[in-house]
Amino acid sequence: MTDDDLRQQLAIYGPGLEAEVALLHQLKRLALAQRDATDAHDVDQLSFIAQDRDRIMAALVIIEHELRPAREALTAERDRASELPGFADVVALHRMAADLVATIVHSDQDTVRALQDAEVSRRLAAQTIGAAGSTLAAYRRVVAPPLTGAGLVDRRG
Repeated sequence: MTDDDLRQQLAIYGPGLEAEVALLHQLKRLALAQRDATDAHDVDQLSFIAQDRDRIMAALVIIEHELRPAREALTAERDRASELPGFADVVALHRMAADLVATIVHSDQDTVRALQDAEVSRRLAAQTIGAAGSTLAAYRRVVAPPLTGAGLVDRRG
């Protein structure tokens, strides 16, 4: 691969990586909003956020597919590519993308934990309500037994 080929791959990869970083910033914003919606138990908002995330993830997959050949070429010729102008900027963008992904994954893990905790709390509340209902029904039978009517009169009468 010639230096001109490497420059061309760098010219493709840099702007593509910038587009990915822009999408990752949107994902980060949505991940934080998702965590807030989870804390607020806002199911409707969670649904909208999930749709937005799906749309952004689809765009990321498309861009990543388009950038793969350029990335592979630059990786294969890393030593030579590193001497080209703009390579350091691409490395910085790559680090930024990795940091954004780590932040998003961490936020998503927090959201999953919160959802799991909410599910456990919901199940415990349902069990508690069920047990309380049984206890109240038993208490009611003791305190206010059902009226049986005039059973003796009916038999003799």
